[in-house]
Amino acid sequence: MKTALPLTSIFWGLLIACQLHAQDGHFSQFYNAPLSMNPALTGAFDGDMRFVGNYRNQWFSVPVPYTTFAGSYDQKFYLPFLGDAYIGGGLVFNYDRAGDANLSWSQVALSASYHQPLSDEQFLSGGFSLGFGQRAFDPDLLTFDDQFNGDVFDPNVMTQQSFRQTSSGYFDLSVGANWTYQSERSRNHLKIGFGFSNLTQPNITFLDDASMQLPMLLHVHALGILELNDEFDINGFAIWQNQSAYNEAVIGASTTYHHMPKNQNEIALTAGLAYRLDDALIAILEASYLNWHVGVSYDINTSDFAAATNGNGGPEISIRYIIARVKPPEEFKACPIF
Repeated sequence: MKTALPLTSIFWGLLIACQLHAQDGHFSQFYNAPLSMNPALTGAFDGDMRFVGNYRNQWFSVPVPYTTFAGSYDQKFYLPFLGDAYIGGGLVFNYDRAGDANLSWSQVALSASYHQPLSDEQFLSGGFSLGFGQRAFDPDLLTFDDQFNGDVFDPNVMTQQSFRQTSSGYFDLSVGANWTYQSERSRNHLKIGFGFSNLTQPNITFLDDASMQLPMLLHVHALGILELNDEFDINGFAIWQNQSAYNEAVIGASTTYHHMPKNQNEIALTAGLAYRLDDALIAILEASYLNWHVGVSYDINTSDFAAATNGNGGPEISIRYIIARVKPPEEFKACPIF
């Protein structure tokens, strides 16, 4: 019984960690990870092709921090029979690792969306993503009570514990919708959307004879820009997520300064603050130049966990690059060559 108890405890610990970590997986700059947030945002940008990368190191001051990475690519597809509407298609990769046994989550998903203009300034989109995910851990990084030789603990002693399964794969489905307002005469902009993830509620257990379903995740988001003048904007952003008994809410605001706003070499600098309710205060700095955008944020832990983290929530970095094709003019005049 002495050797069975740690094994059972570890299994339950891993299973609980899977479920809790699924609740906790997030980016402070969620608005800079659009495909990870809502598949309806696939292709919802000014341009033709978009590359996005996100990196987060959470609670780096504790023994085993959370490391999260996301990368995505999406583009627009204009089809003649759709008229003014268009289709967005994309690919997203998410990876997360935490814990003494490097408990990891990897996911690759294809996303698609349909964007319908409601007017010259309003658009409605709906989308879905279909992905394959895998949970895994490394048992070689764990220690057990049978490695106690009677006098001291010896990690070099071979354990008798065995694991039949150290990874678990699953398919998943997400859907979402989004409404966008984009002024033709200013930078005023508003996005409001919602989405559902884990619609299949996949089984993520490491046990052959048990079930641990990943609960469905609901989220609602709002992102807005208000132009004050040629040089300054006020930005607002918020997200609320619910998964089983767990909730997360983030609300924030920032100010953007546009240097040389009428010039092709415009530089935009953004500074702001956000707050994750009952968890962390988030400081944000961002910069845009040409088709590049870089965001850096830092979480200052305000929850009871601050006693272990010394207030250090962790840094986060986002990078975005957009390619905009030069479209030929609708009307042109051929000049004869003499």
